[in-house]
Amino acid sequence: MFIRKIAAPRGKSRPLTGGQEAILFGVWLLVNSFILLYRGIYLEGESAKYIDQAHLLLQTGRVESPNFWLYIIPISLIAVCIRTGLNFAWVVLIQLLVNLFATGFFYRTAARLFANERLAFVGTLLLLLNYFYQEFNSFLYTESLFYSLTLILSCYLMHIEQLTIKRSLGAVLLLILVSFTRPSGLLFLPPVFLYLFLVFFKDIATAKKIALLAGIGVAFLFLLNLALGSGGQLDFMLPFRDERIICGVPTLPAFLPIRTTANGNSVYGLLYYILHNPVQFIRMASLRTVAFFGLYRSYYSAAHNAWLIGYFYCIHMAALIAIPWWIRHRRGAFWYFLSAIGLTWLTVMLTCDDWHNRFYLTVSPFLILLALPVLQRSFKAPAHDK
Repeated sequence: MFIRKIAAPRGKSRPLTGGQEAILFGVWLLVNSFILLYRGIYLEGESAKYIDQAHLLLQTGRVESPNFWLYIIPISLIAVCIRTGLNFAWVVLIQLLVNLFATGFFYRTAARLFANERLAFVGTLLLLLNYFYQEFNSFLYTESLFYSLTLILSCYLMHIEQLTIKRSLGAVLLLILVSFTRPSGLLFLPPVFLYLFLVFFKDIATAKKIALLAGIGVAFLFLLNLALGSGGQLDFMLPFRDERIICGVPTLPAFLPIRTTANGNSVYGLLYYILHNPVQFIRMASLRTVAFFGLYRSYYSAAHNAWLIGYFYCIHMAALIAIPWWIRHRRGAFWYFLSAIGLTWLTVMLTCDDWHNRFYLTVSPFLILLALPVLQRSFKAPAHDK
């Protein structure tokens, strides 16, 4: 035994039936088939950037700048298709298969968390009806793999009962995959270690707890600093100089004379900016928060905005109402989901929000899970601890 086994849940989930899984598979197939037939495979926008890097990787064995190594998994998939002469549809097929696996894992994880299969069915159905989340499966972007891998990582953690060396290596491997699919995968390091700490290390001595948390914090800041300074077109002061709320969309026609260090692409550079420009930072952080959680975009159609508001605002409200349930019954899982959402939100406040709500969509499955206890009474789900 590596680390103690967690306490067994008081409530037991009924065995999963193939009927509900078959229905969910049918919905998954219907939604993704509709997207492919309606939109086709999307090769425009950022897709060109990753295709160009794949060509460069094949020709020279390297990428344009160090920051692209943090996208190496999707770039490598595209490179394999180019080298073998396969159509880019094979990349989309892989994205769909990984998404299907993540969806099934989400269902089983929800059934485990709530000891209720019908509640898990409803939660997974909500995930499948998250059209904008599913839509990225047809894009040659990094998001589809990133969404699926972060979901698989999170579900994997929820299924760990005994922290053995094998289980620990599995979590580390998934963290590596997530971190080299998108740079924002590094944001999952603190939530993962926080969850393992709260569930498996809560009985160790206080001095050891402090030392462990300090070590994890220093390691995270070191890796984050490396990522911030990885080069390319990254400029973390730019969104503050022209006060952009949405990435790529400047609010001001000219740069503001804000106080920054020579190297703004660093943890120190961000802290320096915040301390020396507090009024602007607070104002911009507030506006980006509204964009992140509000989801509304002036350039979306009325129907698009109505879908976002009707779908996600109800989930937000239910998640807030369900907080006491999570604190009583699944505290470790609650802090994991909350820290993942919080760090993504913090990143948006320090940079800018995405044109298509992509940053928010990363954590949308966690918000769905957080909202589900509100429906528990309707499904007579037994409560249990973890």
